[in-house]
Amino acid sequence: MLFIMFTQKLFEELSRRFFKPEFIVNIIIKFINCGLIVILTIIIYRIIATLLCRYARKHKQERVQTLIPLINSILKYVAFFLALVAILRELGVNYGAILAGAGVVGLAVGFGAQTLIRDFISGFFIIFEDLIRIGDVITVGNETGTVEKIGLRTTQYREFSGVLRTIPNGELTRFGNFSRDYMRAIVSVDFDYNFDINRAFNIMKEIAELWAQENQEIILEPPEVHGIVGFTKAGITFRIVAKVKPQYLWESERDLRYRIKVTFDKLNIPIPLEQQTIHLKK
Repeated sequence: MLFIMFTQKLFEELSRRFFKPEFIVNIIIKFINCGLIVILTIIIYRIIATLLCRYARKHKQERVQTLIPLINSILKYVAFFLALVAILRELGVNYGAILAGAGVVGLAVGFGAQTLIRDFISGFFIIFEDLIRIGDVITVGNETGTVEKIGLRTTQYREFSGVLRTIPNGELTRFGNFSRDYMRAIVSVDFDYNFDINRAFNIMKEIAELWAQENQEIILEPPEVHGIVGFTKAGITFRIVAKVKPQYLWESERDLRYRIKVTFDKLNIPIPLEQQTIHLKK
């Protein structure tokens, strides 16, 4: 009997407080306002993101292509945070205390996530100092690939085989960049020890000069023939060096090797094989 009376009183009290028309209307208005906040945030974010994409398509510099995705990512998190604060304020929640508590928790988590913090700091300086851009060819350790994405925490690059590798920015302490300023195409070839070295030098010089005349748009300095740069088991080594635009490095080396082989075949010059002299004692 007492339980039934308690239940009736509880129901009456809840009905009196929460089922008033004013309370229901207030709740509906708050939910409508929260929905409007979410919709308005999405619209503003989409407009800014669209403007950034148009700017990126208009300006195709590697620096712009690198920064636009990063700005877009940061903008997404900022929009989400502002929308969350506005919704909490609309619902009457003391978001200041929540943010203060989150700051303390974040500080505690930060001590246990030093590697993550290092990745973010390294990513910031990589982007700020313009060390890598999207489209650059980099080498990390024994791996070489084209950069496809740069974030504050990780960088992604794709190898020639198609493998997409992701590496934390904190591990990018030593890397090489093949896409900055210039590169040197270096091609070496051996001549037999019995071959006339003056003729060998002239042949290499003629190949280099003819190649330079046909590829003036990619050459930054006239190619050089360094003459004798080494002695191997196969023969005497000559080398051609050409300063070219970075994106034409491997193409230039392939073309020079092709021209050397065609010239050798035309002049009937054999490419020497490794030789070994054996002395027999009596």
